[in-house]
Amino acid sequence: MASYDRSVDFVVVGSGAAAMAAAVRAHDLGGEVLLLEKTDLLGGNSAMSGGVCWVANNPHMRVHGIPDSEEEGLAYLRAITKGEVEEERLRQYINESLRMLRYFEEKTHLRFESLALYADYYAELPGGKPGGRSMEPKPFDGSLLKEDLMRLRRPHLQSQILGKFGITARQAHLALVGNWKTKVFMAWQMLRYAFRYFKRARWGRDTALTAGNALMGRLLLSLRDRGVPCWTEAHVVELITEGGAVKGVIVEKGGERISIEARRGVFLGAGGFERSQEMREEYGPKPISTDWTAGAPANTGDGIRMGLALGAPVKFMDEAWWTPVSLVPKADSAWVLVVEKSLPHGIFVNEEGKRFTNEAAPYIDVVNGMYADVKARDAKAPRFFHIFDATYRHNSIAGPIAPGYAMPDAAVPRRYRGTYLQKADTLEALAEDLGIPAENLRATIERFNSFCPTGIDQDFHRGETAQDRYYGDPRCQPNPCLGAIEKGPFYAVEIFPGDLGTKGGLVTDLEGRVVGPEGAPIPGLYAAGNSSASVMGRTYPGAGGTIGPALTFGFLAAEAAAKDAGGEIAGAAE
Repeated sequence: MASYDRSVDFVVVGSGAAAMAAAVRAHDLGGEVLLLEKTDLLGGNSAMSGGVCWVANNPHMRVHGIPDSEEEGLAYLRAITKGEVEEERLRQYINESLRMLRYFEEKTHLRFESLALYADYYAELPGGKPGGRSMEPKPFDGSLLKEDLMRLRRPHLQSQILGKFGITARQAHLALVGNWKTKVFMAWQMLRYAFRYFKRARWGRDTALTAGNALMGRLLLSLRDRGVPCWTEAHVVELITEGGAVKGVIVEKGGERISIEARRGVFLGAGGFERSQEMREEYGPKPISTDWTAGAPANTGDGIRMGLALGAPVKFMDEAWWTPVSLVPKADSAWVLVVEKSLPHGIFVNEEGKRFTNEAAPYIDVVNGMYADVKARDAKAPRFFHIFDATYRHNSIAGPIAPGYAMPDAAVPRRYRGTYLQKADTLEALAEDLGIPAENLRATIERFNSFCPTGIDQDFHRGETAQDRYYGDPRCQPNPCLGAIEKGPFYAVEIFPGDLGTKGGLVTDLEGRVVGPEGAPIPGLYAAGNSSASVMGRTYPGAGGTIGPALTFGFLAAEAAAKDAGGEIAGAAE
C-alpha cells in the first residue's frame, strides 16, 4: 500500500487476555502499539470469565507446600492430550508460562494466588495434582482505572451475588454450603458493598473487581501506565498484505475506513467464533446454537476468517471449551452449570428419561457425553434436563435461582416459574410436563438412588475423582456428589450443550507466528488465545486452561514480532 492513515509498530486486534498480554510485552520491547477492539467495551471473554490461570509448578504453590515440577506438568499434559498436540508445543507452554508469570508479576499490576484445593481436572492421571496449579487474580480496586472502568466489559451476571458484586473463587467454594458461616459471610459482603456507595456513584459501577474483571482490570491499568492507546468500536475488516507478508490492517471506526501500517506485524487476539452460527454449523457438532454460548457477544471469528483468507491452516475447529448451560429468560448469555452438576440430589437425563454421563465430570466431558449420547441414539430432536428434588432445591443453586433457604419457591421471580424452572408434586407429573416417559424417569432415579447408600455410582462413577468432589456437598456422605432424589416436590431445568468459547483456530508455530499453507510462517502475522488452535487440544487441564495459554502465547508472539523485526529481546532468558 502506497500510504497509510497511521503507522505503528504493532497492531493488536482484540482486547482479551492474549491481546492485552501481547500489547504489554510489545510495548516493553520498545514498540509503538495500538490495540483495536471491535465493540464498545474492553476485555473480551476474559473479562467475563473466572480469570483463573493454569500454570504448572507456579511459585504460589510453594506457599501451600504443594510440590510440583515442570517434568510433572509435561507428563500431565502429555497424558491428557493423548498425542494430538506435539510434545515440543506442550513443553513450550510448561516452560514459557513460568517466564510469562514471573515477568507479569514483576513488571505489571498482575498478581495471582494459588487455589490450593482446586484440583487438576484429571488429577489421577500421571503428573496430575490435587490443587495449586490453578491461580486466581487478586481482587482489584477498579477505581484505579478511573474513566476506563466503564470501558471494561462487565462480568457474567451469574458471577455476581444478587446481581451486585463478585467474590473470589476461593470464597465461592467456601460459601457453597449454606450454613451459618455462609450467611455471616454474605451479610458482611453486603455491608462492604453498601460502604462502596460513593465509589459506585463516582465511577458508575462497583469498584471491587474479582475474577475475570480483576484480571483484565489489572492488565488494562498496566496498559494505561504505558500510554498504550486502546481504541473501541474499531472493527478490523481486512489485513493489508504485500508480497505475501502482512503489513497492516483496514479498520472501520466512526463511519470511516482507516488504513494502519504495522511495521512489526499484526497480532490476532480477537477470540473465537462461538457467536457465528454460520461457522458453528460448518465446523461444529450437531445440534449447535449461538444461544448456547457464554462467550462475548461479538466473537464471530473475525481473526480466524482473516487468516483463512491468506490460506492459513486451522485445527480443532470442531472443538470448544464445552460446558452444559441453561437458558435464563431475558439473559444476554447462556448460564453455565459448573457447580450444579456436581451437587447431590440431582441428575442429568435425556428426553428418554435416562442418564447418559457422569454429571460431575469436567464440564468439557459432560458436553462430550451429551453429543455422544445424541450420536449413539441417532436422536433427531435431543433434549436434556437437570432433575432434582426438594432437598437439592433447599440446599443448592439452580442457575439464577438461589437455594430455597434463601429464596423459597414463593419468592422465585414469576418469569422463571413454569418456564425456566419446572415443578411438580410427583416424578410422574414432572415427566408428563417435560414430555419424557414417566416409567423411564422413575426407573432411572430408583437405580441412581440405590447407589447413594454405598456412595458408588456403578453406571458413571460420579464422585470418584478430586475434580468431581470439588463442588460436592461435604455434608452428604459417603459421596458428596451422590444424594438420593426422593423428597417432593420435584424440579427440572432444561440444559443444553454449551460452551465458554470455541478453541479451534489458526495454526501457529511455537512462538505464536501464524503459519501459511506450506507450513512456513506468514511474515508479519501472529495469533494467540481463541483465535488460534489450542495447545490443550481437545481437553482441559484444569481451571485456567484457557487463560494461561492466552497470556503465555500472547507474550511470546510479541517477542517473536520484535525478533522478526531485528530487535533484541532483553530479559528473554530471565
